[in-house]
Amino acid sequence: MNCKNPEEQKQKCTAGVRNRLDFKFTIQLFYFVIAVRTKSYLIFLVLIFTAAVFDGCFAWNYISDGYQNFSAYFNTYYNGQAAFEDGLKEVKSSIKEREIALISGAQPYPFVINEAIRQKFYIAIEKASKVLQLYPSSEFTENCLFIIGICDYYEGDNIGGQRKFNEIEATFPKSSRYTEAEMYFGLMRLKSLDYDAAFASLNKAIGIAEKKKNMPVAAKAAEGLSDYFLSQNDTTRAAVYLDSAATFSTGDEAAIYACKEGSMLVGIGDYVNAKRAYEKAYAQARDVRLRFYSKYYLARVQRMQGKYYSALGNLNEIRDDDKFFQYFPLVDYQESEVLYDSGAVSSAVTNFQRIDTAYASNEAATRSAFKLGNIYLYTVGDYQTALRFFQRCAVHPSVYTISPKAQLLSGLLQEYFIIGYRVQLSDSLYTQALHAAERNDSAIAHSQVVIDTLYEHAADARQSFAGFFLFKLQIPDSAIAYYKSIVHHFQKSKAYSSSLYTLGEYYYSAGDTAEGQKYLTQLLQEHPESHYADAASSLLGKRPPTYVDSSRVQYDRAMDLEKNGDYDSAVKTLDDLLKDQKLSIAPQVLYAAGWIYENKLSQPDSAYVYYKQLATKYPSSNFSANVTLALTGYEQAERDSALARSLAKAKDSTASSPPKPLQPAITPQYSKVDSAETVRRPPIMNRADSLAIQREQLKELIKHEK
Repeated sequence: MNCKNPEEQKQKCTAGVRNRLDFKFTIQLFYFVIAVRTKSYLIFLVLIFTAAVFDGCFAWNYISDGYQNFSAYFNTYYNGQAAFEDGLKEVKSSIKEREIALISGAQPYPFVINEAIRQKFYIAIEKASKVLQLYPSSEFTENCLFIIGICDYYEGDNIGGQRKFNEIEATFPKSSRYTEAEMYFGLMRLKSLDYDAAFASLNKAIGIAEKKKNMPVAAKAAEGLSDYFLSQNDTTRAAVYLDSAATFSTGDEAAIYACKEGSMLVGIGDYVNAKRAYEKAYAQARDVRLRFYSKYYLARVQRMQGKYYSALGNLNEIRDDDKFFQYFPLVDYQESEVLYDSGAVSSAVTNFQRIDTAYASNEAATRSAFKLGNIYLYTVGDYQTALRFFQRCAVHPSVYTISPKAQLLSGLLQEYFIIGYRVQLSDSLYTQALHAAERNDSAIAHSQVVIDTLYEHAADARQSFAGFFLFKLQIPDSAIAYYKSIVHHFQKSKAYSSSLYTLGEYYYSAGDTAEGQKYLTQLLQEHPESHYADAASSLLGKRPPTYVDSSRVQYDRAMDLEKNGDYDSAVKTLDDLLKDQKLSIAPQVLYAAGWIYENKLSQPDSAYVYYKQLATKYPSSNFSANVTLALTGYEQAERDSALARSLAKAKDSTASSPPKPLQPAITPQYSKVDSAETVRRPPIMNRADSLAIQREQLKELIKHEK
């Protein structure tokens, strides 16, 4: 047949296609020839025979296409497909093991294929790419694109994988692989955080898969949609899609989906549906581990529901099956939890202690030690014993949901003992100072500064302890007791106003509005100038109070008196201000009083008292930093003067005149101290000045000796 006009010959050849040997049969014939291990020359005989039977271009095209498919399959595709199927089988097995490990409570970890699987996928990609390059017209083109796409998906190459699946959908829209390609397309978009496109693709895949009864694809797409809703923080809908995935599946795969669904539902407190999910998992599971955990978690949910007899019944069923022997310590632990929740606390604690001792190298021991620590911390109030159990959790095998919490609580309890010791010490020192003042038999009795400092330290320690209980240990009863002790016994401390506010806010949040109003109103009445006044007014629904700082007004009056030359009245006004233990501008007042004594009244000893108090009580103040050198110079001059007097007394007690008292050379530098804490540089007596004075005094002593 003449084939010079391809279009004409195509029509003639196509007309007889239904009456001729089907191509599929030809390929099957090739496969059969190879399968029976016939020598290769028979293949060529078959080709010649086929060419003789079918006349013209039609026959030759059939033979040509068949040869290309044959060559593609046996030279390349066969090896690539074998490597891909082996790798995919191992991937699915690894995923199953990972899911069972997560169900058992193991720490989550990202799924990564190992090197052996990676090598098989590399071979599969290489062979599939060669088929696409050398045999683009073969019937294996679609499968090769699919193989490369799935390998890219599991290796994390989302861009390359999406390109291949997109090519399948565009080139083979009626392919049997189309639904699976759409499903993988959606999963890759989900990994790429393209949520809207992922949601559309996965929904589309489920719709097509359900029509075609392709349940594995529908299950995988439903799992992807569950992950999508988890990314949107919608746990309820995520659990619904896991339920669909379990419905689309059977066996262990369905059990895994159901167990994951049950875990999600327990997390949101939906125990009814969680129980149903675990019952479904137990009915479907074939793997021993899945059967145990589905039954075990079913008992746990029943305990949470308060169905203690049903929970114990399921745990007894587990104990009756010897296949679950290795899990008996966990069964003991869960039975102890049931006893504790049902009110048999003593028996439960005894069981927890037995498990902690008998199964020291088991997960159940870690869980029991953690439970005992919580019981002694929050129920018994024995913090020392609680600390011991939390520390034991670090010795037991790590349970990722428990061990970090145990370490945290262990650290907090150690901090509790440190802060508690600080509270006891500060209370003890303050009490001793008060008793000494009452007996008037100690130097402490003559130092109000010491008493005031210890008073503030005691209040501050109690406030720290109260905050520790409330915000870290989350034991509000103890916290409230310490806040109330500040309110009742430390009304003049800096911690007083904040304690009033904390008490008011706590009672408001607890629903006790009347008690909360009492403390907040007390705060506004006694300390309208406090930083907490605005917040208290907001809670009470009132306008913030307008506050005039009387201490600032009194300070300005003292500065006016000093400016007018009435220095004694100015100092007296400043001293009256310092009687207020909560004075916010105390550093400024101390500095001003010392400056007046030093520069206006020429009384450096009195100035030293105020400067020393400023440096001691307010070391971080700007004013304190500016009196440090003055204090150093004064103290050095005092030491030098004392040395000179000692020498004079030792040499001659009949000296005509004693050394002149030290008068530091002071250059007055005046600028009014204002609310911005204007800094005056204090007079400085340096070492050179001190030595010069000492030399002059020694000269006087020598004259007297002569």
